[in-house]
Amino acid sequence: MKKTVGIVYACSAAALWAVSGIAGQILFTKYSISANWLVSTRLVLSGCLLLSIGLKDRARLISPFREKKDFIQLLLFSFLGMFLVQFTYFKTIEQSNASFATIIQYTGPFFVLLYAAIAKRQFPSLKTCFWLLVTLLGVTAVASKGQIEQLASSQSALGWGLASAISLAFYSIQPRKLLQKYGSLPIVGWGMLIGGGLANVVHPMWQIDSQLNVQVILYLLVVILFGTALAYLIFLTSLRYLSSTLATVLTAVEPLLAAFLSIIVFHDHFTVVELVGFMAVIGSIMCLQKKL
Repeated sequence: MKKTVGIVYACSAAALWAVSGIAGQILFTKYSISANWLVSTRLVLSGCLLLSIGLKDRARLISPFREKKDFIQLLLFSFLGMFLVQFTYFKTIEQSNASFATIIQYTGPFFVLLYAAIAKRQFPSLKTCFWLLVTLLGVTAVASKGQIEQLASSQSALGWGLASAISLAFYSIQPRKLLQKYGSLPIVGWGMLIGGGLANVVHPMWQIDSQLNVQVILYLLVVILFGTALAYLIFLTSLRYLSSTLATVLTAVEPLLAAFLSIIVFHDHFTVVELVGFMAVIGSIMCLQKKL
């Protein structure tokens, strides 16, 4: 039962990220909002929102700061997890394209498995490795529409992309003890706010790239409320019920849902290769969730 709850949480987070991705793409292409400004703004505002929800229990809210060891772990999560996983992802998009960035970030489960194999001596079975490979190939087929040359990228983009995948793995592994000890709300809230502070060093949120109108504000609300605050909160909550590997694998439904939404919003069309990719990813996820 707990595992089912965790699966629902992880998949729901992926769905919200997909909706947020569509809203973000509209902001980038139609309103010339930069990725760096969006990261700075979404982290700070989402962090403030989540922390404000927890004000009724202030003792619990500030509890991660009472122990030096836990505070250091929170800083690591904020900088190397919450901030870096978003910053490297958008830098990969800037250096290449969204398809390449999405695919290479979803190699994160391989780094989670590598960590488990080295640190915990938990070597994955051949079947697990096989289904992970099928998941990756399926996502590749969907994102590339069967034309692998579309995923060609520079060495710079490859470097940012690998950093994105590694940071996603770190994000999935590192905060588990903090989440179990303090709960999701304080850790996610402070992680976003502290990570947002670092993001504002890169691009201050008060240096707005474009004119703010009603449409831009509405899309920002979608990104901040649903695609950041709620999505990251429920994803990290899923880690209380699932292994890091399984939770990360389940988020592979994000590019699939984003593709479906693209048909509605941007009038894209599916190819046979994409449909095969969809079936491969859904099938492999169903098999993996029984093994991880």
